[in-house]
Amino acid sequence: MAVKRTRLDFGAWEPDTALLNGQQVPEARNVIPAKRGYRPLLGSVTLAYGALPSQAKAACSQRDLYGTNTTFAATLEGIYTLEGKGWTQKYTGTTASNVRAFTEYGNAVYALFGSTLLKSSVAGVAQNFEAVEGAPAGEVIGVIRDFLVMGRLVDGKNAIRWSGLDRPDEWPEPGSNDAQYVQSDIQVFPVGGQVQAVVGGVGGVDGLVFLERGIHRATYVGTPYIFQFDPVDREHGLAAPYSPVVCGNACVYLAEDGWRMTDGASVKSIGVERIDEWFFDQVSIERLSEVRGVHDNRNRVAMWSFATPDAPAGVHDRLLIYNYILDRWAYGVTDTETLFQDYTRGGMSLEELDEYGALDNLPFPNLDLALFKNGDMSVISAFDTSHGLANFTGSALEAVIDTAEQGGERMMVHGLRPLVDSGAAEALPVYRHREMDARRFGSYMKQQRDGVCYQHLSTVYLAARVMVPAGESWSHAVGVEVLTETEGGM
Repeated sequence: MAVKRTRLDFGAWEPDTALLNGQQVPEARNVIPAKRGYRPLLGSVTLAYGALPSQAKAACSQRDLYGTNTTFAATLEGIYTLEGKGWTQKYTGTTASNVRAFTEYGNAVYALFGSTLLKSSVAGVAQNFEAVEGAPAGEVIGVIRDFLVMGRLVDGKNAIRWSGLDRPDEWPEPGSNDAQYVQSDIQVFPVGGQVQAVVGGVGGVDGLVFLERGIHRATYVGTPYIFQFDPVDREHGLAAPYSPVVCGNACVYLAEDGWRMTDGASVKSIGVERIDEWFFDQVSIERLSEVRGVHDNRNRVAMWSFATPDAPAGVHDRLLIYNYILDRWAYGVTDTETLFQDYTRGGMSLEELDEYGALDNLPFPNLDLALFKNGDMSVISAFDTSHGLANFTGSALEAVIDTAEQGGERMMVHGLRPLVDSGAAEALPVYRHREMDARRFGSYMKQQRDGVCYQHLSTVYLAARVMVPAGESWSHAVGVEVLTETEGGM
């Protein structure tokens, strides 16, 4: 019989879904979901700025009105800013709580160091962090409209307090005449447990307050009530305080039963029967609260780092990636301490470059990067396991992608042609004779001159797995063309 050519696409990665005759795929590692198939996930490159003295617990970057980028990082022992070629300490202290967090307001950066609210003004060079006089003690910080908000207060874990209107340094006693004048107040949520996060600017919603077992929408109404709070979800709350990521008009977050999305009016599950079961099998449950999310503007995805049970203390060894426009998932395998939204560090003058003494001493991987030439793009940065600043501009990581499974009648498999723009891509068959059987894996074969990875086996159900080696240059992986011949019998 003539050889039949069938294309198997790299469908949506949904490892929780039944494979037979579906469009979903069980593996999509070190890739980013695309409209057709997947794109490569780049590895991290450590920049030559020197390392922090200990593990980075939180970080942020601020770009002022004049285009100056200032990067902050917090360890258990202090807060640092990146100045010149190294880190300068701006605050020293010890706390009983390990909470470290940042938020921006105008030309200032506010930090939570334990339960203490600190402030650093930025005018070209960041000033030392100082405690904000009169601010409440709490472990959650955020901005809603023109108010700085503190939550999970030391004297009320289920309460939030907000500063004066456009007066983030003024925290008068709630209920006093001074508080009414600047519209500062407090809100206690009697049901739902502790405050987990405060998120502002979700679509047309002023803000969201996440509790352990509930979500409330905050709407600014002016005096005398200041804010109106309406329940969005009365049952499910937030399991990981650092997981909410604002994606356009919605916020994606990790609830105790899986991944969810809300626009401030309704809530829907985006992980059930797709990746929720896989995620909870992978993550270290004891470190679930460490899951940290960030928005990647360049790739239009949300990204979360998390730790598996095998990850060392203080290290996250997995990335979960969600293309919220296409509603598709993928994951990565890489080690980080913390993720944060950053800006490219290009646009340096020749005089500034000369400070490094030689091109080999530059903190950038190479001068040909479009990122370097731009200098004002938003990127995702991280701290690596040596406490050094890194960004995801390196070579592509080793990518492994499965196709959907086809079958129902016995076939002879002659070869697999990866539909990937890389001649280094290899392929192997994934097969079983009965639906009840465990899947079996063949051997990776290299492409021949015609682009086919030749295989010879007889089976009933067939999928293909493609591997693109680390360091290869490629841009799209669409699927696999399978060369088969129908066999007689059952």
